[in-house]
Amino acid sequence: MTSLLKRTAVWSLALLIAAIAGCASNDQDMDPDQRSIVAKPTFNADGTLNRPSLTYREWVYVGTPLTPNSLNPPEAPFPDFHNVYIHPADYEHYRDTGEWQNGTVLIKELVSVGSEQAVSGKGFFMGEFTGLEATVKDAQRFADEPGNWAYFSFGHEYPLADTAEPFPAVACNACHQASAADDFVFTQYYPVLRAARANGEQGGGAAMASGSAAFDRIEDVMTGALDDAMEPTAASGAAMGTVPTTDAALNAYLREASYTQMPNSESGRHPSAGPHTNFGLPVRVYMNEVLESSLRADNDSHPIGSEAVKEMFSADGTLEGWAVMVKTQTGSDGGKGWFWYEVASVEPNAAPVTSGNGIPLCFGCHSTGADYVLSDYPLR
Repeated sequence: MTSLLKRTAVWSLALLIAAIAGCASNDQDMDPDQRSIVAKPTFNADGTLNRPSLTYREWVYVGTPLTPNSLNPPEAPFPDFHNVYIHPADYEHYRDTGEWQNGTVLIKELVSVGSEQAVSGKGFFMGEFTGLEATVKDAQRFADEPGNWAYFSFGHEYPLADTAEPFPAVACNACHQASAADDFVFTQYYPVLRAARANGEQGGGAAMASGSAAFDRIEDVMTGALDDAMEPTAASGAAMGTVPTTDAALNAYLREASYTQMPNSESGRHPSAGPHTNFGLPVRVYMNEVLESSLRADNDSHPIGSEAVKEMFSADGTLEGWAVMVKTQTGSDGGKGWFWYEVASVEPNAAPVTSGNGIPLCFGCHSTGADYVLSDYPLR
């Protein structure tokens, strides 16, 4: 038997054993060759995760997102290629049930953008390995984390660390919870996963819609699904400009469309890239001169009184609500220096989805922006 046939046979047997076991927790029963392929990274007594062996490259590869610097000037928060691998048993379970099982492991291998020119033409081509990250769903270890997910990084340069601690929940979970299409996983960006789920025995008859009814995410918030992530973590700051920071006054300000007098706004509506509406629904941003001047100066921190208002629309273009951010103190203090507000109704005195300084869901998603401002500049 050739080495290729041997490897194929071992791989097939390993998948069969993993499927029967339901997960890789029974690795000890396999012979070393089988175990090396399906073994998941292990945890230490102190809660750190051991760096997985390179056999994760033989897991199920589902895609490679890329948000390069050249498309996200001046610098993208995630400029590398992200090769994503999922443990075979976890992939099979998701394919067959449409759910991520307890113990699910995803590995993300980071690769730099190398050349932007090849014999085939202009594009983005892989350079060198730059880092390694992991995501683990574990209801026992992470019982108190949203969705029981935890996120790990072994570094963004080589040599990699041997172990990694979980990131604080607010650093990753809040954004994944609000923006990911399927149980904290961004399946909307992976057609392999959408197709697998659609064709699974229990996974439903069609691929997941990228945008169903407007404001499904916000309705989840209002029914309590994201309550913890929407609670203020700091005292609300006083208004520093024209945008009020008390609910009644702000609601009236928004309903009167006073924000449209701000000197800087996007030229029109564009598809949302965040959880304010479902992905792809229209939004439009307005900002005051203080914030616009700071963005123009490429400041690392925006001054007190920086203000932005985002209109949020339904699929048919009906105005459905607003999101607001106001800088109320000199330092950003990890997002607590910003007042955040969101309301999913245009009715008088509608209850806000969230209101206050230091809202974890808000600053968690906005943490990759220029001092928490994600809008492209210059405004389009």
